[in-house]
Amino acid sequence: MIKQTEPPTRIDPRFAVRRDAERLARREQGHRSFWRSLGVIGMVGWPIAMGSVGGSLLGRFLDARYDTGIRFTLILMSVGVAAGTFVAWRSVVQKHD
Repeated sequence: MIKQTEPPTRIDPRFAVRRDAERLARREQGHRSFWRSLGVIGMVGWPIAMGSVGGSLLGRFLDARYDTGIRFTLILMSVGVAAGTFVAWRSVVQKHD
């Protein structure tokens, strides 16, 4: 059996305008702009990428020099990712304050 549903109720336009005005006022007071947020995202990615690439390159050099397979590459890549994550976290926390 098909159940009929009631038509959706309409929102009072005055209420919708008031609600949207309140949202706009809250956003302008303390929230970041789109471009500033995009800058923070870019600021987070670079330290992690550079740490992993730098650790990998140094590890590759040490592996070739001491003939250790890929041990140094994996270890230093992990250290680079951890260090880059820490740097990114610190920069986001400082920008937030």
